[in-house]
Formats: sequence, C-alpha cells, structure tokens
Amino acid sequence: MDSGKLNRRIQIQTQSTDQLDNFQQPLPATWQTIYTCWANIDIQNSQLIYSTAEFISKIAYRITIRWTSSVIISAKQQIVYTEPTTGVVHTYVIQAVLNTDQANKEMVLMAYDLAGEE
Repeated sequence: MDSGKLNRRIQIQTQSTDQLDNFQQPLPATWQTIYTCWANIDIQNSQLIYSTAEFISKIAYRITIRWTSSVIISAKQQIVYTEPTTGVVHTYVIQAVLNTDQANKEMVLMAYDLAGEE
C-alpha cells in the first residue's frame, strides 16, 4: 500500500439506537465516531436511480484505509469526510468491507453517497 495516497482524514461512525427516554420510548438514532484515520477515496461508478418521481444520483466509492484490529468496521456504518478547504461534509454509507488478499495490510470499504440527501 502506498501511504502517500492516504491523504484524507475520515471518521467512521456507528449508529446507536438502544437509548430510551424517561417514558421508555426509543430516542432517535445518533451517530458516534468510533474510529478516525487517513484514507484514499476513489469514485468507482455512478448511476441515476428513479425514486419517488425524481432521479437520484447514486455514486459508489472505494475507500482504502490501513488494516486495523482495534475496531470492527461493518456494513451499515457511515464514513464522514470534511473537505478542509471548503468545509463541505461528505457522508458515505458502507456497503461492504474487504480485507484485500487477506493480508491484513489494508481494508477496502465499498460505500455510496446519495447526492442531494444531505
């Protein structure tokens, strides 16, 4: 893995849904950062999806990070990346986690970003 390509600081977040209010009703889910690391973000493909009477652009990303055993990364978690120069926040939903060649050197997170849902 070329460490020079890991040039974006990301946060991996998980959703907590098991909290209850005083009346034992579930609270809205919140996202908590569980891991912060450097990554490389590449666009894999894009497509237009027709949903609820409009077209939505769905873009798939390949996000590469160093392999870690300190945290469990899984599908349905999200990645947050804030561009340092503009402050634009990108949120990606993880679809799959791959351990490249089972070598424990890098992890590839296949994720998507639904444009317009921010």
